[in-house]
Amino acid sequence: MRLSAQIIQSAEQRTNPLGEREIILRSLAIPAIEHLAVSRDQFDTMDLSNNHLQRIDNFPKLERLSTLYLGGNEIHFVDSRNLKKNLPNLTTMILTGNGVKGWNVIADLGDGCPKLEFLSLAGNPVTRRQHYRLYTIHKIPTLKILDFQKVKQSERERANRLASSAAGAAMEADARLEARVAAAAAPDDSVTASKAFTGEDGVNTFEPGEGKNAEESFATQFTMEEKAKIREMVANAASADEIDRIESLVKKGIFPGKADNGGNALPPPPPPPPPPPEDEDNGNSKRQKIE
Repeated sequence: MRLSAQIIQSAEQRTNPLGEREIILRSLAIPAIEHLAVSRDQFDTMDLSNNHLQRIDNFPKLERLSTLYLGGNEIHFVDSRNLKKNLPNLTTMILTGNGVKGWNVIADLGDGCPKLEFLSLAGNPVTRRQHYRLYTIHKIPTLKILDFQKVKQSERERANRLASSAAGAAMEADARLEARVAAAAAPDDSVTASKAFTGEDGVNTFEPGEGKNAEESFATQFTMEEKAKIREMVANAASADEIDRIESLVKKGIFPGKADNGGNALPPPPPPPPPPPEDEDNGNSKRQKIE
């Protein structure tokens, strides 16, 4: 069912237990966000739970809106520019039970919601990825509650350390790659495609050779199998110096090996061939000479 102006005007409106004006648009099989300008920016909270939404986009200017309930949809894409421009005071977003898989969506939430304090991504595939919580805390530094758990200062410190490590660079590279995949899946979204293939300064970042940083080189210079091995090396690193060495090699576009010489990881040389079997006649002659 399309979200028409008539549906919005006839929807339930109430003052919720927090004293906020709320509009209820849940469980209507809504496939896309549209016509919300009809609400005339009269609500603090909007409940769009349990619909068929796949994208968070197309919001009109709603400066009063501070809370969005979007649980139980199929969301996998966030238009950060639309959120930042038109929902500038959003502090709470419930995305429980959606289809968020990529780091790029979390990064877009951070870019689009500079005042976000309460976020739930429970029940999304992305929560099963390693370092999910620390990555989210780093990308959305304003968060106070994540998945209904308070964000601790110790977590912020760990998140910052992760972000400055080679593992953090690898995650950022994955986020960029996932943004490219999302752009390819939505070819009509020229803004998303442009942002995915260029940096913040508009310069193309997909170039061969050494990258500007470890993140860029990781994204462009290695196969998926090599990336998995690099992540494993970082996870098993015995010291910060070893992590720094791995990051330095990744920046140069060199696959890091375990050798201390910092060169490419080469397969070990094959073992020498076994000596040929001693000729039986020669063996008999030798024995005769000895006798």
